[in-house]
Amino acid sequence: MQIDPSRYNQIRENPHQIAAGCVLQPLGDGTMEFMHQQGGDEDTFILMLGAQKVHTPQGAIEILEGVFLSADGPGFHPTWDHDQLMREIDRGSWTIVPTEVVLEEWVERVETRMNLQR
Repeated sequence: MQIDPSRYNQIRENPHQIAAGCVLQPLGDGTMEFMHQQGGDEDTFILMLGAQKVHTPQGAIEILEGVFLSADGPGFHPTWDHDQLMREIDRGSWTIVPTEVVLEEWVERVETRMNLQR
């Protein structure tokens, strides 16, 4: 899978350490149900790609985008409004693996899944 990093900006500072390159892992039944509905499985995680401006009829908005990474490879691209994702995390929907930890411990796993073809 090819990701064009120039499409994304860093995610603005927030109390949950959500940044480009961090990983979201599902926490709780509701989040796991969402993962299954979108084609994920028990071992799927979301790599956050970053923030981007999207132009709509109502004007430009900023969205946060990620990519599902399962044992079958990359899939669905979830998007959130910044505040929406923060509220989901506050409710206990996601465990966050900070970007620094991903770079230290997850690189091989992320690259392997990103390079798989569905």
